[in-house]
Amino acid sequence: MRRLRYLLPGVISAILLCSISSTLWAGPSWSIEGEYFEGCTCNPGCPCLFGSEPTHNKTCKITGVFRVLKGNYGQHNLDGQTVIGITDLTATPEKNWIVFYINDKAASAIQKNALLDIFKNHVFRFGKVPPERITVRYLPIQVESSEWRKRAEVANRLSLDIELLHGQGDPGKPTQIVNKNFTLWAKEFDLTLDMGKAVNHRFHEDNQEWNYDGRSGFATKFHFTSD
Repeated sequence: MRRLRYLLPGVISAILLCSISSTLWAGPSWSIEGEYFEGCTCNPGCPCLFGSEPTHNKTCKITGVFRVLKGNYGQHNLDGQTVIGITDLTATPEKNWIVFYINDKAASAIQKNALLDIFKNHVFRFGKVPPERITVRYLPIQVESSEWRKRAEVANRLSLDIELLHGQGDPGKPTQIVNKNFTLWAKEFDLTLDMGKAVNHRFHEDNQEWNYDGRSGFATKFHFTSD
């Protein structure tokens, strides 16, 4: 009985320590939602959205622009932040790479760390890219979004200008995919995609460079959460 009396506080302490460690390891809860638009390698009407192969050399490289309209990372507010992720969706893990641009002018140090955690370790986790092939740049980002036009500029490194396509049945609405067949971010993206065409899509960073003017693009809404 005396031994039990001495053991009991130790057991309780161990349980509490495990609980605290688990909570710390899990990190803060977070949520981001807003607007996404993208330019890619394919011709307009990207076949990847229908489960078919890309139109150019079976390669699908994307520039994905995430405008966070509402977000938080624990107690820290992420409203109004922008993150751009650029990668090759068709590359194998041993060859793949990712470039992240985070707005240097709009984000505080805490917000930058929060956004990097969310996008590197969660949103783009599917790429399984090793740290040495992940490039992170904190640079001024200019984003414009109107009903028919989506634009993003990053210094002299990225220029993306997507013009949505007018539907013929109702010219007041864009051409849409209303029930997409695309496994990437299947639950996090809205089921409806507004289809577009890149008036301008040019990028260069390290050994990556392209001109995809005239290629495919689309816009939709997103919602990612740690829950």
